Amino acid sequence: MKNIIALVALAAAAGLPIPTLADEYPDRPITLVVPYAAGGGTDTAARIIAKTLAQRLKQPVVVENKAGGATQIGTSYVVRAKPDGYTLLMGTANLATNPAFYKTLPYNVKTDLMPVVLATDVPVYIFTSPNSSVKKVQDILTQSRQGQALSYATAGVGSIPHMAAELFNQKTGLHLQHVPYKGSGEAVVAISGNQVPLSFDNLAPAYGQVTAGRLVPLAIAADKRSPALPNVPTLTELGIPVVGASWWGVLAPAGTPPAVIRKLNTELNDVLKDKAVQGFLLEQGIHTVGGTPEQFTQYIHDESEKWQAIVRDADLHLEN
Repeated sequence: MKNIIALVALAAAAGLPIPTLADEYPDRPITLVVPYAAGGGTDTAARIIAKTLAQRLKQPVVVENKAGGATQIGTSYVVRAKPDGYTLLMGTANLATNPAFYKTLPYNVKTDLMPVVLATDVPVYIFTSPNSSVKKVQDILTQSRQGQALSYATAGVGSIPHMAAELFNQKTGLHLQHVPYKGSGEAVVAISGNQVPLSFDNLAPAYGQVTAGRLVPLAIAADKRSPALPNVPTLTELGIPVVGASWWGVLAPAGTPPAVIRKLNTELNDVLKDKAVQGFLLEQGIHTVGGTPEQFTQYIHDESEKWQAIVRDADLHLEN
């Protein structure tokens, strides 16, 4: 702040354009908080985005992992941070789903955070084992309606894959049994080991098993096919209008200066257009998005309305 005051005084005395806060920002390292442990998909995406953003801003962007509480710990940390643009959140779809599963939260997404940009879209796939009797989505419908009890694995209750599966149940009138695991790693092991016939998950944690032929993607819950697996049909193509995707986006504490939000948005949009960033993420089934803060704000609102309705209709358990 002292630097910018001095610059303003010098500029005024010389009759030069007065520098703005956005011109001065950033003048020190930025922290990007990931509300998950290191090594997961959110962390991986955050690190390549942070690395490229640092190159553009000419300041370090340090990824800091603060896991726990279904992202509540990391989110709360950012909400309480000084709103100066130096502490940011790699927010997740939990910002939209947590209000449906928790009666109380230590923050209000609408008032305590300022969306900067929607960074990525991570569609949900339906997977099966090559040894399963399910060879296509129609087999799920046929076997279920013939009275066969089919179950599906996910990374846990309340995850976007779980929500997408519940939406699939509602659209088809089926009652597939949910088998939640403690993370995608356990779910992938379960289905590849034939412990369950199906799983709903993102591509990244299953990619190695898919390329090795130990998992088969049956469909993608998206409005269009993914370049990552272009031969996999969408559920909409198959007559089941289910769209479900995890997502990650950058947010700042409420009160962060609009000029800083605008600068971050501009720089992050350029990062998301970087071909190296896009290629690295697409290999894991992660699509870059981008856009304005206003569009991201509306997206969070729409996602919240969508998934909270699914929770109500499915009568899923709410935590105290």
